Amino acid sequence: MVIGEDTSDATVKTSVTGVASSAKEELPSNESLELMESILQRLQPNDRHEIRDMITNRGWLSGVLLMMAGLFWWISVNKGASSLGDEDLPLSMLGELEFSELALMIPALVFVATTIWSIGRERGLASMSNISGLLVILAIYYILEPIGFALLTDDVDMQSAMVASGRLLALATMIHYSARLFIDAVLLQWVRTQMIHMPVEMIPTMNTSSEEGHADEGIPLA
Repeated sequence: MVIGEDTSDATVKTSVTGVASSAKEELPSNESLELMESILQRLQPNDRHEIRDMITNRGWLSGVLLMMAGLFWWISVNKGASSLGDEDLPLSMLGELEFSELALMIPALVFVATTIWSIGRERGLASMSNISGLLVILAIYYILEPIGFALLTDDVDMQSAMVASGRLLALATMIHYSARLFIDAVLLQWVRTQMIHMPVEMIPTMNTSSEEGHADEGIPLA
């Protein structure tokens, strides 16, 4: 009789240990959980279905902005260079780049800077945010350089310089928001994939904690 009880207890302990081990394997690491919490707190989805909608909407808007930037470059830089006086613009003082080359380099700088900034923000890396800031300042310099030429030299008139800087700024803005939306969509897709395999639900817990926190703040202490 004792032997049977010992065997039964051993079987129960083995099954409990197996369930705990499988649950532990399904849970992501602490670093992944912290990253998931950061993304969910920033974007504030209500449930998993809204995460799917947010992925779709952000991916769609990112593609729209990317195509708009491509068409804008093709019309205003590639085809409209002669009519807008791009040949009269001096070469850049950094790298001796032509305006057509700047119109490609600035969007690339902005895309890289946005990507690095997003990664540094989510992971809390000061070094990546610092690099992103350096790239942003370099892009701003290239954008404002035509206006600087117009103010300091007689090589280009102010109207042509403002049109050139305006086109560069428009390209940089569209690429920036396209990259941000795309990165958010990728992060949300990763969160959704992780949550599908998790045995617990994160979003209702976070919403409940947030509501309780606001309720505690609103109740005055006696």
